[in-house]
Amino acid sequence: MKLTLQHVEIHVSSIPEAREFYIDKLGLELLDETPALDLIAVRAGSVRISLFGGYVRNQTPNSNHVGTHIILRTDDLEQTIAELESRGVTFRGEVVEAGGFIKDIETMDPDGNVIEIAEYLRDPLIPAR
Repeated sequence: MKLTLQHVEIHVSSIPEAREFYIDKLGLELLDETPALDLIAVRAGSVRISLFGGYVRNQTPNSNHVGTHIILRTDDLEQTIAELESRGVTFRGEVVEAGGFIKDIETMDPDGNVIEIAEYLRDPLIPAR
C-alpha cells in the first residue's frame, strides 16, 4: 500500500480573513467556495487545502498549543519572500537553514496556524544518509 498526501483541512475563525491570507496574500488558487459549509478550498501544488470557518481563534499565537503547521515549497526563497512581503505578508524571524536540507521562513495565518515557506536544498523524499 502506498499513501500520498492529497488533502489538508485547516480550521479557521473567519473565512473572509482566510480568503484574504491564503488567496490574496499567498496567491493560492481558489478551488471551491461553499458558504453553507463555511468553506473555501485552495490548491497548493497537487494538494487541496480545505479551510473551514467557525472555529475559535488561537488566543496565544507563538505558544506550544496544538495547531496546524504546513510547509509550502518554492524554488527561490528570497524571490518568494520579496513577492509575499509586497502583498502584505509578514514573517516571524529570519531565514533559517537546516543542515544542507532546507532553508525556510515562517509566517502565520490570522488564526495562528504556522505557514512555512521553504526551499529544499535536496530532495525531501530521498532518505538521509
